[in-house]
Amino acid sequence: MRLFVRNRYGKKVILDIKANSRKELAGKIGYNFFVQNQRYSIQEVHAESSSNDTAGGAIIGGLIGLLGGGIGMAIGGLAGGLIGGKRDEDENKMIRNFNNSQI
Repeated sequence: MRLFVRNRYGKKVILDIKANSRKELAGKIGYNFFVQNQRYSIQEVHAESSSNDTAGGAIIGGLIGLLGGGIGMAIGGLAGGLIGGKRDEDENKMIRNFNNSQI
């Protein structure tokens, strides 16, 4: 999960800080803060996914499975995809919790 604000031109500005809620973020940087000489409030911060673990897990599992032949590749890809999917699901829950959080 990564946090971002949108600048006056509508472009995302990624924040190099980790927090699980806006309240936690406010405790770290305050309720108002500056990024690239522009002032923002905590309410303007949003969370989004930082990766797609399902696809990455499936690819890595498939590559490892190559050692076991075609069946090994299929099983490895499936296992990797399932593991990555669980990680995506957990991250999506964290994103929803942050975006729905209040100060």
